[in-house]
Amino acid sequence: MAKVYNWQLGREMDYPYEAERPERQFAMIFDTNKCIACQTCTVACKTTWTPGRGQEYMYWNNVETKPYGYYPLGWDVNILDRLGVQDVDGPVYKGKTLYDAAPSGEVILGYLPEDIDYAHPNIGEDDCTGLMGQGAHLDLPHLNWMFYLPRICNHCTYAACLSACPRQSIYKRREDGIVLLDQSRCRGYRECVRACPYKKVYFNAQTRVSEKCIGCYPAVEGGR
Repeated sequence: MAKVYNWQLGREMDYPYEAERPERQFAMIFDTNKCIACQTCTVACKTTWTPGRGQEYMYWNNVETKPYGYYPLGWDVNILDRLGVQDVDGPVYKGKTLYDAAPSGEVILGYLPEDIDYAHPNIGEDDCTGLMGQGAHLDLPHLNWMFYLPRICNHCTYAACLSACPRQSIYKRREDGIVLLDQSRCRGYRECVRACPYKKVYFNAQTRVSEKCIGCYPAVEGGR
């Protein structure tokens, strides 16, 4: 494993490849103060990129209600439960990364969702953390909360899907940092699906290869 600096952790971490930063980094910004979970972004993405056979369950863009909404089911709590309680010292994360916690013989700690985990894309929608009984006194700050979380592939600096692929079919573009999957090299092992902690890589059972968000690169290349 190479040592790379992860600014989010505030320290170096192990990664299967040497550090190589792109010239620019693609990012999609969602204003969560304005998001009302209308799912217009979800529908626009779905109808543009994943309307075909085998893509019925794929939502490259989706909006979840936190804390009880997740697609696929429990994607965040599942991986955190596997990782366990970790240590943080101020701005520096002292605990194990998913690479440190990887089982013997594996590159990264991950899991493969069950088919049923993709059955309820709107689970937990508009559910808050608790209910106030009739006539209850409301103290501020109160514990009843929820918020909407729009999600796409993060096009990570050190992408887990890229590091886990035995076929090296996933790559990060030097010019804009978009992470893409070369389907001509993919053999459908689903190691990328297992590795991604955000579960934003999907397997197409019709074509037998994986698919993921492409960062709308045709629009990016067109300057939009």
